[in-house]
Amino acid sequence: MPPYLLQLLIALALVGLTLFVSYPLRVGDTGSVDALDASLLVFALVNLRVGWTAANGMNGGRAPAWFVVAGLATAALITWAMVRALTPR
Repeated sequence: MPPYLLQLLIALALVGLTLFVSYPLRVGDTGSVDALDASLLVFALVNLRVGWTAANGMNGGRAPAWFVVAGLATAALITWAMVRALTPR
């Protein structure tokens, strides 16, 4: 298993974890946002970036195609979950 795959899996696990945990934070009088999900997603984004840098470093400046596709899909999941977490309810 390449070492950068672990970073990708951690990012995916953190995105999946946001489906099960929450900590609503009240924002004004209109509603609340999910502060715990937002912080977990920041960590997921950092893990994805670390994995992407490692994948590029190990393969002569170019990440493998499977990692690019999986990384972009993970980034899309992180973006979707971040919008969901920060939209006031």
